[in-house]
Amino acid sequence: MGIVKDYKIGNTSIKIADDYCLSKTDEEVEEILHRIAVSAYRHFNAKAENYADETMINAG
Repeated sequence: MGIVKDYKIGNTSIKIADDYCLSKTDEEVEEILHRIAVSAYRHFNAKAENYADETMINAG
């Protein structure tokens, strides 16, 4: 099917396509979403730890 949503946030263009998940089962889609969520959680957690470390260094 292709691009189902196209928008911008600041200078970033975001295009949402459904062709990757179009032929997937509901279970496969849930697994894909779970992997994305785990990856995002790890990224945000690492960023928060770095922010906390920088805050402690700058405060001391």
